[in-house]
Amino acid sequence: MTPRPQYGAAEVAIRRSAILESAIDQIGHRGVEAVRMKDIAEVAGVSVGTVQYYFGSRDELLVQAFSAHSSSVVSAIAALSHAPGTAGEKLQASLHAVPRIADLRRRSQVWIELVAGSGRNDYLRAPVDAVFTEWGAHFRELITAGIDDGSFRPQADVDLIVDTLVAAIDGFDLAVAAGRSAATPVRIAASLELIARSLLGIDSSDTRGSSDGGDSVAKRRTRVV
Repeated sequence: MTPRPQYGAAEVAIRRSAILESAIDQIGHRGVEAVRMKDIAEVAGVSVGTVQYYFGSRDELLVQAFSAHSSSVVSAIAALSHAPGTAGEKLQASLHAVPRIADLRRRSQVWIELVAGSGRNDYLRAPVDAVFTEWGAHFRELITAGIDDGSFRPQADVDLIVDTLVAAIDGFDLAVAAGRSAATPVRIAASLELIARSLLGIDSSDTRGSSDGGDSVAKRRTRVV
């Protein structure tokens, strides 16, 4: 049996957090299938025995690491719903916040690994579903509000528009993870806004800050994340 480390509650929390962060880094670097407890322990600066004590098994560690990572992304998404402004302003802010939530390259790499791994490992599906569900709910709420106040004139079914926006975000994650130089935060945000305007029947003049790609609005709104 692995001996229990003798640390106080605060130190235990710090060590657990370091291990989870190390696991996320290693997943992005090596891929979910290749990550080893030894690699995670080394980067976290703890022993393999300590990792095993806190998390039991490799699968349990990966579940908790992915869940913690996904929760932080979900929380950032949810915070966007509480930003001030009209439905149009919130939608623009949300689209410009997409490439600015956490570290874009790291987040994209981890997300691709998580999605790929969830197809082969049932225990990884819940974190994936949580992120998809939160993105869908967020955009659906904003679009519904925009329809109600007359600022959005959807050109297709709302659910289809939501699915298209989420799929576009995933597509840019793939481009970022692949190292495509054109997949910059400014370009990603501008592309997402173009898609949204077309699908929601929004005139360019309806959205403030279009002359700078909405970047000034994005800077104000993305402080919540």
